[in-house]
Amino acid sequence: MISWAVISTFALPRTDPPPRYGADNPVANPKAVVVVGTARFTVLTARLIRMEWTSDGAFEDAASATFTNRNLPVPQFTSGSSNGVFTLTTSALSLTYNYVSGSPEFTPDNLRVQLLGQDGLTGSWAPNTTNTGNLLGTLRTLDGVNGAINLNCTQLNNPSLHCTFGLISTLGWSLVDDSSNALFTPAVSGQWQWMQARAQASGDIDWYFFGHGLNFRLALNEFTLVAGQIPLPPRFAFGIWWSRYWAYSDIELMELVSEYEIHDTPLDVLVTDMDWHITFYKEAYQGKKDQAGQTIGWTGFTWDDNLFPNPQAFLQYCKSKGLHNTLNLHPASGVQPWEERYPQMAKASGIDPNSQKYVPLQLANQTAMSLLYDVMLRPLQEEGIDFWWLDWQQGENWPVLPGLNPTFILNYIFFTYPGQWQNGRRPLLFHRWGGLGNHRYQIGFSGDVVPAWGSLNFQPYFTATAANVGFGYWSHDLGGHTLPETPELYTRWVQWGAFSPIFRTHCTKAADNERRIWAFPLEYFFIMRDAIQLRASLVPYIYTAA
Repeated sequence: MISWAVISTFALPRTDPPPRYGADNPVANPKAVVVVGTARFTVLTARLIRMEWTSDGAFEDAASATFTNRNLPVPQFTSGSSNGVFTLTTSALSLTYNYVSGSPEFTPDNLRVQLLGQDGLTGSWAPNTTNTGNLLGTLRTLDGVNGAINLNCTQLNNPSLHCTFGLISTLGWSLVDDSSNALFTPAVSGQWQWMQARAQASGDIDWYFFGHGLNFRLALNEFTLVAGQIPLPPRFAFGIWWSRYWAYSDIELMELVSEYEIHDTPLDVLVTDMDWHITFYKEAYQGKKDQAGQTIGWTGFTWDDNLFPNPQAFLQYCKSKGLHNTLNLHPASGVQPWEERYPQMAKASGIDPNSQKYVPLQLANQTAMSLLYDVMLRPLQEEGIDFWWLDWQQGENWPVLPGLNPTFILNYIFFTYPGQWQNGRRPLLFHRWGGLGNHRYQIGFSGDVVPAWGSLNFQPYFTATAANVGFGYWSHDLGGHTLPETPELYTRWVQWGAFSPIFRTHCTKAADNERRIWAFPLEYFFIMRDAIQLRASLVPYIYTAA
């Protein structure tokens, strides 16, 4: 870190156990499970019940993309059947299931859960009940948003946003439908877990009922018990990030670092957008596509030696300044023939390098993704790249697995690949929201918002509602992205950034889009520097709280 104050170097030492990054205890304690015909009820806690119905009575015990742990201490409960009516009662909930009245499949007529008032609220739920009190959650991106966006998922007609309702509600309950989510393969010691499609009959049901009343803190805590903990980012992630979409050279970035020092402004993370790698802007502007059918030059894994003739020396310079580095990735095109390590990647993938055929990106193929990391990405990390900025923009209908989208599986791959956990490294991922369960894969990139007061006003709210799905680390483009902003607006955005989860400036590639605070009138510079220095002084406390 380029530090301005001694206090910013103080932090509690932290040693973490190995990560729980995949399916960890998916099979519930048998004492928590009650089977009633072709229905199964698992009492995970006194306020959290899994409710399954299958046409053939074959239930699923594998971990899903969302729920990875069901082996919890069994709470006290009673259950029994009388005249075709099954009842299950905990200290907080009472469930009734009439399994002989009409269809045994869960319907509003045969299934009901009653809140018993232990958490400050009474009421009931039945299937198809609209949760009018949900306190909302988050979605994949704010790309192109000018001001606010509606977070009520029922009113959004855009599945690619992966809009996710919150787990808390003023009605005291929420329901998560896990019926179609992909599953983790069985855990094998020493092996990287993968994902698979769920084998189920049409109409099978797998629901999780959260009945926590107004005890919102407990609801979120119990969600992490069954869906995985929120990983602690490295300490440096809570510091100051520089980012701007611009074709910087190594010399220009080193000059930028010197300017931070001259202006007594701390800096922890240097983000280099896509121009770090080989690009073909002239051809791209002419509409040329690569072999994958993507815009040529948008994907890249090879340093542009016109801008970075000696990347190792550049990264060593950054390390000497205490900086951490990340590079932007758009991996949709796979590995094209012009990449420096194309011959090795092609050969390892069973492709004759002399054919000059590209190596496609295969998100659902564990072997292919392992090769991408080992051949193309690991060498860059060994040079000094600390983490990756995944900037997936190639659509959410990319072929992966049923019940899984490309954003989610990319997050899983880049955060959990075993190589990321070597040498005591605590991984960091910078990408977009892929759906419930994505809290296990850390920092979110909220996208390219339009600089406007309404956009700034919306971001604190958007950040807060994301906590309702356990996603606590949104990183926003401080200053907005698509257009130049006024000095006053940028100053206020920087001040908000001082108290946001991740402090990161950014903007699009335009000469009149400025992010260096010392390039603004002096009165604004001093205010912004005060905010940045305040953020730096808060890092030990933020990290400890995290």
